[in-house]
Amino acid sequence: MAVSAILCAHICSAQFKSIQVEQVDNAAAVPGRTYRFYVVLANDSDQVHMVYGDVAHPLEIQSTKPFYQSPEGAAFSNQISRKRATENPQVRFDSWLTIGGLDNYDNETTNFLIKTDEFETSGGPIRTSDGAWFCIPGKTQTYAGVDRRVLIAQLTTEGVITGKVSIMGRTARGEVFHAYDVELRAGKK
Repeated sequence: MAVSAILCAHICSAQFKSIQVEQVDNAAAVPGRTYRFYVVLANDSDQVHMVYGDVAHPLEIQSTKPFYQSPEGAAFSNQISRKRATENPQVRFDSWLTIGGLDNYDNETTNFLIKTDEFETSGGPIRTSDGAWFCIPGKTQTYAGVDRRVLIAQLTTEGVITGKVSIMGRTARGEVFHAYDVELRAGKK
């Protein structure tokens, strides 16, 4: 029994591989560079359910210059109109948070106690020690898929992005895993 508990702990912690940052060509339609942050997992059937911060592992995402915020954008991708994002590059390259979804189409990302007022109004940081953005387990957008990654944020800035988040998900075998204090970093000094 103890061996299986140790094995499960090893397997569950091994599901999270890294954060992958991909720069998106925004063709200078907005100020700065646009980055997408992906959680890389071990298997295509692994899922990401939640990005969070708690007292032991606070969440913080910041930039040395403000995050770009479109007046027609939103703090979460499920509030971004696919039609407006297609038509308007300022909306397409807005800064937002997500679990797997790029826009409001079939996107069930939601949040709990994530205060985004400063992020949305002045491009300020996102911080919480008691909040999360998440999606119900089993939804298509939570699965890693063939590229073994799940999108968790798109951030546009002229500055350098730093931060840390904690991630919760489920393995292909149904075991819950956590990755604590995962560092985020993008941009040039």
